Amino acid sequence: MVLRRLMERETLERVRAGNGDAFSSLFHRYKDLVYRTAYLMLGDPYEAEDVLQEVFLRVYRSLHTYRPERGAFSTWLHRITVNQCLKRGRRRRIASVSLDKLLERNPEFPAAEPFDPELAGRIQELVLRLRPKLRATVVLRYYWGLSYAEIAATLGIPIGTVKSRLNKALGLLRGWLEGGG
Repeated sequence: MVLRRLMERETLERVRAGNGDAFSSLFHRYKDLVYRTAYLMLGDPYEAEDVLQEVFLRVYRSLHTYRPERGAFSTWLHRITVNQCLKRGRRRRIASVSLDKLLERNPEFPAAEPFDPELAGRIQELVLRLRPKLRATVVLRYYWGLSYAEIAATLGIPIGTVKSRLNKALGLLRGWLEGGG
């Protein structure tokens, strides 16, 4: 873990110095994280690809603002990704997508084996119905396994707000599942 952080810090310094190979390495290390998060947030593979490009353009332009002492690079990257998705979500209506389509589009997605694929697909569709801020907390918590503190840092909100949003989102999801909505 320490070695990985040192290597990451060295790569970030090389990117800041204008090294294109270092930026390429950074991109390849994190592109799946950005794409999957965008896809889970937006439900559209083309929109997710656009967000992927926008995020890395922003990373390239704004890397000087990243401060390692404030959190992990992946947390900073999640925050940029979620913000880009929220901006896009404000401009368009969220499409519905099944979990099967996500796995078909990107088969190496690290999803757990669902005991009921039909239910998993239904839940994914319902997650896309959530308001963007609620959806972001669900994606970060249940698809990426981030802690409450990591979600709070990523979204720039208090931990209590994270818990409140998750509670609200889970209540809505439960209600929709039980009510067939």
